[in-house]
Parts: sequence; C-alpha cells; structure tokens
Amino acid sequence: MLAIDRRKTILEIINKEESVKVLDLSKQFNVTLETIRRDLEKLENEGYITRSYGGAVLNKSTNEDISINIREATNKEDKNLIGKAVADLIQDGDTIMMDSSTTALYVAKYLKGKKITIITNALKIPMVLAGDSNIQVISTGGTLKSTSLSFVGHWAESAIEKYYVNKTIISCKAINIEHGIMEPHQLETEVKKKMIKTSEQVILAVDSSKFDKKSFIKAYNLDKLDIIVTDKELSNKWVETLHDNKVDVIKVGEGIA
Repeated sequence: MLAIDRRKTILEIINKEESVKVLDLSKQFNVTLETIRRDLEKLENEGYITRSYGGAVLNKSTNEDISINIREATNKEDKNLIGKAVADLIQDGDTIMMDSSTTALYVAKYLKGKKITIITNALKIPMVLAGDSNIQVISTGGTLKSTSLSFVGHWAESAIEKYYVNKTIISCKAINIEHGIMEPHQLETEVKKKMIKTSEQVILAVDSSKFDKKSFIKAYNLDKLDIIVTDKELSNKWVETLHDNKVDVIKVGEGIA
C-alpha cells in the first residue's frame, strides 16, 4: 500500500474510532512503528489529528479545510449508503441544487438515469454525470477553490440567485445543537446560504461523525433544514431538537422518523 493510501485509511479509522494506537496500526498495516509515527506526524501537521503518547486522537474542532481527496476516502461506506438514500428522494422532473461536498458526490452517482436538472458549484459532479443524457447539469462557474474543487465567490453566488429549485442537497463540516450547522470556510458557506434561499426543500446529507462537532463559522440554524439523511440512530436529545425545529430524519435503510 502506498503511503498516501495508508494515511487516508488511518484518517478514516480515526474518524470512526476518534483515537488510534501506533502498535495497533503497525500490526494492521504490517509496517514498522516508525513508519506509523511518520504517518501520524504528517496527519498532525495537516491539522487532522493530535498525537498523544503511543497514538493519536481526532481533532474535535473541525476548522481545517481538508483536501477533497482525503474527504472522499473518509467514511466511504456511510456516505455511499447516505448517497443512495438521498437519491431515492429525487423524482423525475425535479430541479436540484447540489453543493461541492463529497457526500453530494456520492448522491450524484445514484442519480444517473433520472430526468432532472442539477445546478451545482462542484467541479466533480458535472464530470460524474457528463455521460447521462437524461440529466441537465448547470455549473455555477466562479472562482475555483483547489482544496474542495468547488466554485465560490460573486459569480457562483450570482448564478445560484438566477434559479429557484424544489430541492437542495448539501452537507456540512459539523452539526451542533447549540450552534446549528457549522463550516470552516466563509466563501463556501455563502454559496450554501444562497442555495438554501432558492429552494423549496433543503436536504442535509450528513454522516454521524459530523454530529456534536464544531467548526469555525455558524453557517445557519437547524430550522433552515427540512430533512436530514444520516447513517446512525440519533440521541433522544437530537431527536427532540430536530422535532422542535420541524426537521424530519431519515436513517439509511429506514423511512422518515
């Protein structure tokens, strides 16, 4: 396994378990302890983890603007299940806004064959759907942000304001009962706010690792959402909070709760 692939897998493990041990990783990947220490050092320098004695822990404050390649490799199975569940909510004739999240990218893969129109600020979504003649894809254009491969800024926001759609599909960096939806990057936050304003229904596609976390920007309140699609059962406190904000919850494999 290449070092970059090993680090992606290590990051995925830490996202799920929140902590790892050097010895356990050394055995799992059949490499030396020193190799794992170098991997953890690089991940720490990139802001994803904090090293501790004999291992590392996940950075709970998700302020870092993580590369899309690493995000795509993180929680792949959960995102795939969420992507299919969200795609099942989409009907022929729908007009949709989609953000540049990797979860939205997983949704896009399950939209093939549907007769729909998609407006997106993502660079990758048009590429995934380019060969499907049933789907009309409109790119917002704008300033390309390299870490997320998304279009942001005035041109992207202006393009979104030209449309009104019946569904918006977005994800987030963190979701918090006290602060709502949180993001690390102002320009991407502004794009998502425009998408929400121009949509009848807002669907948040978010895996369970994002709950009860914090990030840099308070993007918008929970009451801006209509549906949350996620992979795990939520706590009673979350269920009550979302009910109070009139947000429906879909756990993958089940219906609306």
